[in-house]
Amino acid sequence: MERKGKIVSFIKILSIMAVFSIIFIIVGGGRRCLTLYNSDLAFHLNRIIGTENVLTHPINYTVFHQLGLGVNYFYPWLTILPIIWLMKLTHSIAVGYMLFLILFNTITGVIAYYSMKPIYKNNLKSLTFSVLYLFLFYRGLDLYRRADIGEFIAMTFMVVVFSALYQLIMGKKKAWIPLSLGMALIIYSHLLSAIITVIMCCLMLVLTWNYEKNWKFTVVELSKSIGATCLLSLGFLFPYLQQMKFGINPPATGNLPKLALSVTNLINNSLNNSWGDSLYTVPSLGIICLIFLVIGIVKAKNTKFEKTIYLLGIISVILSAKLFPWNLFQKHFALLQFPWRFLETASIFLLMYGVSATISSKSFFKSIGLIICSIIFFYFSANSIENTVKPSDQASSQNITSILSYDTADYIPQRAVNNHSINEHQFFNEKNEKVKLAHTETSTKSIINLHSYKGSVINTPILYYKGEKAMINGKELPVKESSRGTIEILNVPQNGKIEITSQYTKFARTGQIISVISLLVLMALMIQSYFRTKNY
Repeated sequence: MERKGKIVSFIKILSIMAVFSIIFIIVGGGRRCLTLYNSDLAFHLNRIIGTENVLTHPINYTVFHQLGLGVNYFYPWLTILPIIWLMKLTHSIAVGYMLFLILFNTITGVIAYYSMKPIYKNNLKSLTFSVLYLFLFYRGLDLYRRADIGEFIAMTFMVVVFSALYQLIMGKKKAWIPLSLGMALIIYSHLLSAIITVIMCCLMLVLTWNYEKNWKFTVVELSKSIGATCLLSLGFLFPYLQQMKFGINPPATGNLPKLALSVTNLINNSLNNSWGDSLYTVPSLGIICLIFLVIGIVKAKNTKFEKTIYLLGIISVILSAKLFPWNLFQKHFALLQFPWRFLETASIFLLMYGVSATISSKSFFKSIGLIICSIIFFYFSANSIENTVKPSDQASSQNITSILSYDTADYIPQRAVNNHSINEHQFFNEKNEKVKLAHTETSTKSIINLHSYKGSVINTPILYYKGEKAMINGKELPVKESSRGTIEILNVPQNGKIEITSQYTKFARTGQIISVISLLVLMALMIQSYFRTKNY
């Protein structure tokens, strides 16, 4: 009967989250999240479409201006795979993307509910948190204005990590398992979010050092989690580290002291509750989290959990603002780009605190009021973005050609930076003379057609990464990196079709195999734990 009750409860929570996920899309303006305000959406759509055959071929030759950009080596792709599957299933970029958002928001709500339930020990609190979390200001900013799908996805698993770590510190057995899974999924979603999460986890350990009497247990369980996270993440980290050794141009850096928010701007932006307009992004906490921040200041008594979470929220706010001396850390943290990225953790912690501090088992109407206000604020945030958008400004299957022509210098070989001959798809022979060659691209191949070619070397405009090879009539041709960071093919015949393709190296495949085995072992432990304790 107990197990049947849990199943019924799960179905109820799933249904509630599905409804609110649909409301999320409707209130957010439907396809507004596919508006090409800036290059970020074009970048991520190329990344999504580029995962079509990523399990077997890491490079897709039809995206990113058809130059064979190896973005999948450097930007995590596992959690965006369902998007391309849905796009292929529906034969539509827009429908597939929107369907993913509905499904993922439903899953996010369920994850948030079950992550916070062991801490709140209250169904209403957990439900309130999970719904408010769906309509969190920063999640909307990530999706509708910044089009940062990786960070948007990573935020879901941050709740799992922070909840599991707190439970681990407080002595809960087996909490290291969800902690490991959550952290690994963040790594497979967004690397910068993983770094921010690690920083906040370290701060949580510092703030709770006097809470736990049995630190031996904490250290042992935490060590298990770190080990499991590393093993689970090798599938991405091995190919990433291997390719980085060959001189890859990193993403653009930011001036951290300049881009950090002033306290005045942070407060004003939060009160305005605006994501920005068609030209500018306006980062903030949003009204709801700002109110919870104020409540924390005036509330006299707080539980241990509330004190810890509130302090972490305040620290996150300080890190996002000019209150923190970012000039001292510019050299080592420039890739963070924007200090206000810490508003994602500030929002999570302040929401955790606010729900805990204001909602009780008898606060049904207060909970309903908060949810309604959150949805209304979300609606006005969405409408703060210029909504007179032309159909041509929205990504769709009709303008996919222009989207796939998007070009970037991120993650290209350093030799290829600022080399316009590559962007112009120019070929050269061994004498460094331009040659005209017919070529076509598929998702897994770049094909060069040879007809009486006079020469033995082709310097192609296809970017060079370890693991790429050139084949003709089933025979592999020797390749090397050219002086401009592209694939140079040697011993070229006069006629035939040369097919350039990519594959994972043995080192990369080893990491993936270790990760899969680690996941299977972890799943077995979870199943074993469920039947022993019925806690999962």
